[in-house]
Amino acid sequence: MMKKNWNNPVAMGMAVMMILSMSACGGARDSKETKADAKSVESSGKSSEKRAEISMMLPSFSGTDLKNDHSDEVIKEYENYTNTKVDWRWENNDTYGEKFGLTLMDRDNMPMILANGGELTANVVDAAKKGAFWDLTDYLKDEKEYPNLSKADPETLKALTVDGKVIGIYRARAKGRYGMSYRKDWAEKVGITEVPKTPDDIYNMMYKFTYEDPDGNGKDDTYGLEMTKYTGPLDVIQTWFGVGNEWTKQGKRLVPVHQTKEYMESLNWMKKMYDDGLIRKDWATIDSGTFQEGCKKGEDGMFIDVMDGGKRIWEYFEKNKIPSVVDESKNASMDLVGPVNDKTLATSGFNGYFLITKAGAKTEEDMKNCLHFLDKMCDDKMLILADYGLKDITYKSNDDGNIEKIDDIPMEQTPSAGLNQALAYIPNDKASNPKLEMTDIQKKAEEVTKSNEDYAVTNPALGYLANSEVNAEVGTDIKQIIDDARTQYICGQIDEKGFKDAAKQWLDRGGDRLIEDVNKLYQEDQGK
Repeated sequence: MMKKNWNNPVAMGMAVMMILSMSACGGARDSKETKADAKSVESSGKSSEKRAEISMMLPSFSGTDLKNDHSDEVIKEYENYTNTKVDWRWENNDTYGEKFGLTLMDRDNMPMILANGGELTANVVDAAKKGAFWDLTDYLKDEKEYPNLSKADPETLKALTVDGKVIGIYRARAKGRYGMSYRKDWAEKVGITEVPKTPDDIYNMMYKFTYEDPDGNGKDDTYGLEMTKYTGPLDVIQTWFGVGNEWTKQGKRLVPVHQTKEYMESLNWMKKMYDDGLIRKDWATIDSGTFQEGCKKGEDGMFIDVMDGGKRIWEYFEKNKIPSVVDESKNASMDLVGPVNDKTLATSGFNGYFLITKAGAKTEEDMKNCLHFLDKMCDDKMLILADYGLKDITYKSNDDGNIEKIDDIPMEQTPSAGLNQALAYIPNDKASNPKLEMTDIQKKAEEVTKSNEDYAVTNPALGYLANSEVNAEVGTDIKQIIDDARTQYICGQIDEKGFKDAAKQWLDRGGDRLIEDVNKLYQEDQGK
């Protein structure tokens, strides 16, 4: 996920101010202390004359992180609020994975906090087993010291647990992000008035979107569902048939989902969808970077992935004034539905995490300073600063006191560019006071994403896979065997016997050992 690009924030020319401590029993404050600094000390919960200093390595997506106009004001604001000075070590996102791996081996230049994307990788687990990171288990239970981080979801933390020790703080994302959405005006055009609730309903809608001229142009140029070689939609569809999320519980054991009868049932449904022409014949070769474009161009009527994707398509219709096919005086719209058959796919609950290294944070005080910073960055004030920037520059307050973003400045040129990479978003993914003023489309997407959590199918093996040495050895390779076989079966390149042959190959190449290793860890887990 980089070319070397070390950038420290501009040092702020601030006079050193003597700030008397604010103890629990009270005590007078120096009358000369400024209100801003008083607020800083109060909000940080610290009362030292010297700010804590931490270092943090994280990905840069623009190369302009905290280096734009007014960025010095942003730096001053988070330093005052958290009582922390940060040595930012930005690394280009394109090569971040490589740089991350090299940094793990460079103890002499280790930052206190290492950010990483995705889920635990084999090199992180190996380093954790060798004691490279602080065990945060007990600290994250301290509600007084860490009022935000202490609210971390215990189930999600399991995926960041190695040898019984919580070694990372996750960057939260909604578990209910995945679901189904569709062109509402197309549905009306072909006579569908009820929201689809079952796979049969979905098939019927896709069929009509493909063959009943939903755009009214008299041409055979539409498809039911947008698909590219990104196979995320297939994972979502499978949950509608009772298929688990990669792994599932059967009795007292965990098994990979491709070994269940529900998997083959879903596979046959998706093959029929393909055979009947409801998706493009060449879907498996279409660049995944074009995902959403088919719906935006009016070529496809249904979208299955994150609800934000359906929202963005809908926003595209609004922004570009794409007319409804049933009423040209109105814009086209998407209906954001979410689950089908009361099921949808759950995310892992996070996307990336922060590790506190022992080579960088050498003392317990260092480690606590890191936790303090990460916790304070989850307060509303810092969420607003990182996500929305500065008042009257990148956002304004409306008559209701809510936040309205000013869209004139591109994201990479905003004063707070990059700062949101330091947010764990625990327990909230956005500020609640004041809150962001949202459009009706945004409100709908958030509402559906939230309600999806009640129907989202989680992966019960996630934490065990992270700790499995067998998974670190063969997991990625053998997963590809099943993914490829699924695509080949849907497209008619192999039959059921061919799929079973692939499943046997999965076992022979380490899948049998993986099942045993995962279940050994599962049985040993006293907290399950």
